[in-house]
Amino acid sequence: MNIELSRRERKKDETRHRIFHAAIDLFREKGFEQTTVDDITEQADVAKGTFFNYFRRKEAVLAFLSETRLQVIEENAEAFLAEARPAREKLMELYSTAASAYDEDRELSRYVLIELMKRLFSPTEEVVVRWHGQIVRLVTQGQENREFRRDLAPLRVEAVLTGLYYATLYEWVCCVPDSFPLIEELRARLTLAMEGIAS
Repeated sequence: MNIELSRRERKKDETRHRIFHAAIDLFREKGFEQTTVDDITEQADVAKGTFFNYFRRKEAVLAFLSETRLQVIEENAEAFLAEARPAREKLMELYSTAASAYDEDRELSRYVLIELMKRLFSPTEEVVVRWHGQIVRLVTQGQENREFRRDLAPLRVEAVLTGLYYATLYEWVCCVPDSFPLIEELRARLTLAMEGIAS
């Protein structure tokens, strides 16, 4: 029974990923607006109903992209937290790694960010809560190691850093191309903020 369930779950995951990769390929090739659900189902070789079993609409594929990026972070979270280096350095790496996924494709990133912003301000949105949790753990570690001021609420520090992260991403995707290098500018801004919370 468990083997059968495991096979079924694996098949569902394979189908979801096939649809996802077909959609991302098409978004890059044709553009997000020009790609239809019919295009995606044809490319993925699935029925239209199958697409809607996994994604409510085309935009939901972009949300799944954010989810897959977060899963990678979560899978490595314990080892990352246990590394013997400053929390500040780890926070910088976490934000930079997350931003580098956007840096790969500015056009696609615009749509990913718009979709994410719709979900960002929901206090019950699972992906958002999980992302905040990862940052709060690192801020708390920094306070315990006396790198950061201990009189500041970790949630408030996380809100400031993450707000800065999203503001930089938003400015980058909406600006004239190459107006500033994303990762370099993000690191410079985060450095300013972290200097303000240093103990």
